Amino acid sequence: MRKLILVAFLISCLPLVAQDFTTLDLNSFKKAEDYVKAEPKVLECATFLLSTPHEENNLNRLSATQYILKWMEGTDYTFSIDANAVELTEGNTDLFGLYMTSMTKVVLEHKDIELTTDEVHNKVVELLIAYCKNEKNNMKPTKKLKKLMK
Repeated sequence: MRKLILVAFLISCLPLVAQDFTTLDLNSFKKAEDYVKAEPKVLECATFLLSTPHEENNLNRLSATQYILKWMEGTDYTFSIDANAVELTEGNTDLFGLYMTSMTKVVLEHKDIELTTDEVHNKVVELLIAYCKNEKNNMKPTKKLKKLMK
């Protein structure tokens, strides 16, 4: 009986440990070391965004995206947004946000190697394809992504 009560209690607590990015401080980036300190949280945000379904007006996803973009503005890493990114996302702002998120994830997961712009783009494409292939993620792929999926 005690085990049953313990299991019921643990199950009821599960929503409490869900990731909450709405409390992230966008004004915490003041100096270069703040950007370095934030890298684990930025990677956590990127992983969250790429592993949960897209939802319109989801404050948690919006906060995580804003935090990543704010970090990208001031970090020492260089992000190249070229015609490939624009062509791949075809004006879909949600998909473009995931493109930026994916770039961040790729760069932070490969800090020990300097990737070329093309290598980063190719890894980003792989992440976007995987995300769009999962219908539960509610992200419709662009024509270009559909072509690459085949």
